[in-house]
Amino acid sequence: MRHIVPKAASAVMVASAIAGTALALRSASAAHSPPAASLPTPGQGTVDVSGATFWMGSALYEGAADERPRHAVAVSSFVLDRTEVTNARYAACVAAGACNAPAYSSSQQRKHYFDDNAYADYPVIFVSWSQAEAFCRWAGGRLPTEAEWEFAARGPSPSVRPYPWGEERPDCNHANMGGCVGDTDRVGARPLGASPFGAQDMAGNVWEWTQDWYDASYYEKAPAADPRGPDTGTLKVMRGGCWMSGPDAVRVSCRKAELPSTWAPNVGFRCAYAEGR
Repeated sequence: MRHIVPKAASAVMVASAIAGTALALRSASAAHSPPAASLPTPGQGTVDVSGATFWMGSALYEGAADERPRHAVAVSSFVLDRTEVTNARYAACVAAGACNAPAYSSSQQRKHYFDDNAYADYPVIFVSWSQAEAFCRWAGGRLPTEAEWEFAARGPSPSVRPYPWGEERPDCNHANMGGCVGDTDRVGARPLGASPFGAQDMAGNVWEWTQDWYDASYYEKAPAADPRGPDTGTLKVMRGGCWMSGPDAVRVSCRKAELPSTWAPNVGFRCAYAEGR
């Protein structure tokens, strides 16, 4: 098992096997019935992201090297899940036979999580990139590109805000990060952390898979309009930080790269959809 830890500024990927966590994860059972859910409807479970140009990445001497150079990117309009995909929504896909169940039904501190209705509106975890992509296809969408994700979190130019809510230093009122809950939290529980488009939890709670393959130098050669990342690669990009992260990892420009097969108790996702769905 690869247990995802907060991204360091050096952008080095770390694999950590935590024995105590692994034992707790194996103790989950199927005694609880999975929650049921309907798909989000436009205007309720999603936000409209109107196309515009924005500043992507970080300025010189800010963030990690793979966040530079800061560059202008034009992004077309799209629709994005307001929150991370929940246990309830993902369970509906599993029940429909379109998704595989998460690797474990527990969370960091909870013996029962995915299989407990009390956590129906918490983010699904222990899902790989392919599981996230399969869900989004079933829901009529796809994973957002890196550019779409960062645009939805930062907003159009001239904004260069480091966090979805602005310049204010992150705390537990804005994001579920290190020192707050010690596990996932209910999606949308921190409205003060909303992005300019109204998306929730784009800082903290769980790392979110994006569509793109990772390339540390991609920003040096990316197209100026609707970039979709390299054609091939070994690692996929995650965004947003998680409940274990410090302030640096919950910045909108922070990039984390992991194997697509990775799953962990701090990794989830949200979906993007075509405009007017």
